Amino acid sequence: VASPEKASCSKKKSERKCATKEEYRQLSSIMGVMNSLRKQGTLCDVNLVVQGKHFPAHRVVLAAASHFFSLMFTTRMKESMSPEVELRNAEPEIIELLIEFMYTARISVNSSNVQSLLDAANQYQIEPVKKMCVEFLKGQIDATNCLGISALAECMDCPELKAAAEDFIQLHFTEVYKLDEFLQLGVTELTYLLHQDKLTVRAEAQIYDAAVRWLKYDVCNRQQYIVEVLGCVRFPLVSKTFLSKTVQAEPLIQDNPQCLKMVISGMRYHLLSPEDREDLGERSRPRRKKHDYRIALFGGSQPQSCRYFNPKDSSWTDIRCPFEKRRDATAVFWDNVVYILGGSQLFPIKRMDCYNVLKDSWYSKLGPPTPRDSLAACAAQGKIYTSGGSEVGSSALDLFECYDTRTESWQVKPSMLMARCSHGSVEANGLIYVCGGTLGNNVSGRVLNNCEVYDPGTQQWRELCGMRESRKNHGLVVVNNRIYAVGGQGALGGLDSVEYYDIATNEWRAAAAMPWRGVMVKCAAVGDVIYVLAGFQGVGRLGHVLEYHSDADRWVSCSKVRAFPVTSCLICVVDTCGVNEDEDMDL
Repeated sequence: VASPEKASCSKKKSERKCATKEEYRQLSSIMGVMNSLRKQGTLCDVNLVVQGKHFPAHRVVLAAASHFFSLMFTTRMKESMSPEVELRNAEPEIIELLIEFMYTARISVNSSNVQSLLDAANQYQIEPVKKMCVEFLKGQIDATNCLGISALAECMDCPELKAAAEDFIQLHFTEVYKLDEFLQLGVTELTYLLHQDKLTVRAEAQIYDAAVRWLKYDVCNRQQYIVEVLGCVRFPLVSKTFLSKTVQAEPLIQDNPQCLKMVISGMRYHLLSPEDREDLGERSRPRRKKHDYRIALFGGSQPQSCRYFNPKDSSWTDIRCPFEKRRDATAVFWDNVVYILGGSQLFPIKRMDCYNVLKDSWYSKLGPPTPRDSLAACAAQGKIYTSGGSEVGSSALDLFECYDTRTESWQVKPSMLMARCSHGSVEANGLIYVCGGTLGNNVSGRVLNNCEVYDPGTQQWRELCGMRESRKNHGLVVVNNRIYAVGGQGALGGLDSVEYYDIATNEWRAAAAMPWRGVMVKCAAVGDVIYVLAGFQGVGRLGHVLEYHSDADRWVSCSKVRAFPVTSCLICVVDTCGVNEDEDMDL
């Protein structure tokens, strides 16, 4: 039973709501009557004249709705007493719409009238209409009109619209610069744009391509700007192959000593070791990297079954996959290459298979110093770290090794605090985390909840708070500074439980359970969503893709999207940006 105080409070809130609705109805009724009087020309005290067309109205309504008319009618301007006020450079249809809005608060904004409405609402200072026009235009921004909308926003003093247009331009620059609107830019607008750090490109070569396209569109009149425009290109960031093959061969550059000097400066930068390269300020500052994430799955025991999962539309596409089968391996992605490590057939496999995503090419390198299966791996700062595993059914190992992708060499690092196999490993904030797995034999060994972290800077391990549940063959992913452990096998069988490690507080906390229980889970995270794409239940495999939305702590079963058919697969997130680009650019 509610207390008298709460009941009284609830009654007052209800009364306020009723009062508000009644006030709204009353005001609507009054304005409706005034609008009828306007249409009849009754009690009107001013005529707005637009291109010879007369619009009778009430000064008080115009002044209440528009700061422009308020100043006109409440000061000693001659229009304050004049029976007619001429509005020059206005359109009759637009003024009629605005007057109707002032009386009814209703207006139809569409692609045909939005620019004229925005212009008029801006001139006559009718802020609600201006805001509606801005919201409409924000929803219309695309690659074909974003530059025009940005210019319009600048002219109309609409900072919110300008910011939205500029964000779109920066994020979709690789599409924008290939369209006609980009080629029509003036040199000032062009150089301002090409200087932006937030231009999203897969390589600086695209900035060069954009600059050359603009110059060649009207080469006779634009050649005078060549140094100014190409000065926006950060040549130290352009690959040396592209510099030597494409840039140096460009006639515009060959005929200009200052441009050649910029190119040579970029070449010199590449000749220096990374340690010796000086900070050149803006010229060596990277742009925002363009990404196009897919989740790659490799069949493992069935190598012919290799596919990409596209999180944008939940579609599957095949990957050409010629490598021989291996079980209990792991896959890591770094700098356009997927590295497939460990695993075994009858014996541990020594070779590391590599797949270049952009070039769609396979090749092999020397694998970890100690070949083994049931290991885990992750990448950080150009290095791949492999942890634990076992040698074909033997006891778990505490091995920890590192592969430098630049020098293509392996190093043995300090051993983990605990031997483990069938565990998970991820990188977060430059540190390497390993969680769970099994101690001893992979089949009958004790399942662990133990977690530890390695700092590459100090080369030391540190024990962390243990998971709420012991688990092996689970998924382990990072989302928003949290490490999620998903499903897997516990001491008593398959798990549907999910938990996350809060890095800031060193605590594991429960998350929403999966709508499926699996002894083996293959998952990956893109953005705020974790995708479970394959798994084994003990008596059957996962039938449909599962999605976990971390922002809402909610699982969704995608009944129309089939899961990957091979449960003993390898999984990793890859960046496929540039795979389908037409330009011949060395990346």
